[in-house]
Amino acid sequence: MTLWTMITLIAVAGIIAGVFESYNKNKRAAASNEGLDALTQRIERLESELKGRIETLEAIVTDRSSNLKREFDYLDKAS
Repeated sequence: MTLWTMITLIAVAGIIAGVFESYNKNKRAAASNEGLDALTQRIERLESELKGRIETLEAIVTDRSSNLKREFDYLDKAS
């Protein structure tokens, strides 16, 4: 085996190893993106639930009618 053949084989082996490493890195990144998508959907669902709860609390706090007082009186009597 000549020197140039050895150099060529080493270069080809390095290129193949680089391609294999790049393929595995992209494969792991795709799996990670799927996990991120699931987390994003969960966060969006929780955010919409929390917005609904906040709107309800704001309605209760800002309600100045006698309805709020009646509800508190009812809760006092129930306990």
